[in-house]
Order: sequence, then C-alpha cells, then structure tokens
Amino acid sequence: MGVVVETSGSSGVPKRVVLSDEAIAASTDAAIDRLGAPGQWVLALPDHYIAGMNVIWRNEVSGAPLVRTAGAFTAEAFVEAVQSLEHERKYTSLVPTQLARLVDAASLDRSFIGPIARLDRILLGGQRAPFGLIERAARLGWRITRTYGATETVGGCVWDGRPLRDVKVRLTDQIEISGPQLADGYADAALTEQRFHTDGTGTRWYKTGDAGSLIGGTLQVSGRIDDVINSGGIKISLAAIEHVVQVFAPDAVVVAAPHPEWGEVPAVVTTLKPSLAEIRAAVANALGKPARPNHLVTVSVMPTTASGKPDRKRLGRLVASRTQERRRRGLFG
Repeated sequence: MGVVVETSGSSGVPKRVVLSDEAIAASTDAAIDRLGAPGQWVLALPDHYIAGMNVIWRNEVSGAPLVRTAGAFTAEAFVEAVQSLEHERKYTSLVPTQLARLVDAASLDRSFIGPIARLDRILLGGQRAPFGLIERAARLGWRITRTYGATETVGGCVWDGRPLRDVKVRLTDQIEISGPQLADGYADAALTEQRFHTDGTGTRWYKTGDAGSLIGGTLQVSGRIDDVINSGGIKISLAAIEHVVQVFAPDAVVVAAPHPEWGEVPAVVTTLKPSLAEIRAAVANALGKPARPNHLVTVSVMPTTASGKPDRKRLGRLVASRTQERRRRGLFG
C-alpha cells in the first residue's frame, strides 16, 4: 500500500511524494545495515515528515518502545528521553538547529554531556550544518553521522558522503540518486516526469536539484543548483557564502535581496549581531569581492518550517521588505 508523504517545502511549494512499502523496507534495512544492528530510538522530529517517519520505522525493527521527547524541543526534555532508553543500542535523528541547542546547553551545563554520549549514533540531516557544529559535538564524545537525501529517497540515503547499501549516486548537471528506496513519484504526474527518469540501461534516477562533487567515491553537497544568483552579471552561490558567514554567526542564513543596479545581492539573516564589515572581508577573501553580502538583517527568532529548517522563502520576503524600506528612507543605495 505504501504512504503519501508531504515534503517540508523549505525550498519551494510542498510536494506529495508516493512511497511504496518496498521502498520503505529497502531504506530501513539499508540504514540498520549501516548502523550495525537495530536499536531503540528517540523521536525528536515531527512524525509527519520523512525524517520522523524513518525514526518510527527503524525503531519498529528493534521491538522496543519508541521514546518521544516531551513538548517543545529543549536540552532537558531530550536528555530525559535519552535516559529512558533501555535497549542496548540507542539512536536518534536531529536537525542542525536541535544539535546546536544541545551543544550550547552542554557548554553551560556539563551534566548534559554524558547522557547524550550514551547514544550509539546521532543522525544529522535536513540541512547543512553550521560551520564547526559537528566538530564541537564530536569533542563532547557525541557520535554524529551526517545524512543526505530527500523525501523522494525515503530520507537520508548517503551517510557521511557514502551511499547506503544498493544506493547509487552520479553527477550530471546535478546530483542524481538511484536505488530500491526511490519513491514511485509524486501525486502530480507531470512533476514525476520532470524529476524522475530512466536511462538507457533501465536504471531509474531521481534528480535532486542539488549541486555537488564526488571525490574518491565520497559525495560532497555544495548547495541547491537554484541558489545561484546573478549579481551584476556574475554568478554567486548563496550556499558558499552561507558557509563562510556561519563562522561569525552559526545560525546565519544567506538569501537573495533585490538591488536596483545589480539585480540581486546576497543578504545575511541572523539572530546574532556580527560585524557586517568583518563578514564582507572574510567572504571577499574566500570567494571574491562580488560575493560580499550587501545587507545584514537581524531577527529576534529565526523563522522555520514545521520540520525545523530555516524558512528561506519567508526570509527572502522579509529581507526584500526590510531592504526596500531602508532604501526608501535613504539609508543605503
């Protein structure tokens, strides 16, 4: 029978993805194979998105009761959930925002470190981790594995750059993925034809829309192919800028802002108050002067989608509104 799962819509309109029972089973089996054994899981993610569903499906194999965090995600609630795990193998899945909260909490209260270190694996996915976050977590003795995938691949199917069992990855004009975990398609037949295709060998592929590279068989994802803006005739990767900016503000998101002369320019959104001058200098040094962000927008709370990812569409509208208002007031050109 399978299920229909809606995507988070963080980079566009949510899509309804059709997953077969066979695809779900293939994904679950491959994940447990890479983990080494079934185990008990803490569910700290929404259970109506694919990452949360995967936690449920993988936990079922162990026969142990699923443990859910209580209420809003906090370090206290998460540690309490971890401490209630009884299986000899213990796992969880988080998004970078959640891991960052745990790392920050542990820096203030070291009693959080030990319980989280009991987890055999913390799968981290959903978005690119801020610069240095995984290293900070590793120094606490926490075992982090970066995952990459999509609802269309039943979630993460590439772990730490290496495809799971029976998964194939190739590069064309974007990253493409094949394997038994692929979705049947979308509820929208036209979209299915656009994003899924079969090559001359009969192998079916999913077009991810992501750019990346394969180095020694290890996949490195550099960002969305549509996050490249044309600023004054020069193509600039917002993902590359964001990676540099997160050294100064770990929660920073870089989006496009309209500009009367250049068309679009990079803009930084963060809850912190870093120096725009320092950010521009660092970006210029790493990526060249044209990539320097023009604007810094500070928000009290970073807007996110229901799955915990930054809501980039909302942030884009916010930046456009703020920059237009400041331009109207003559604060910058």
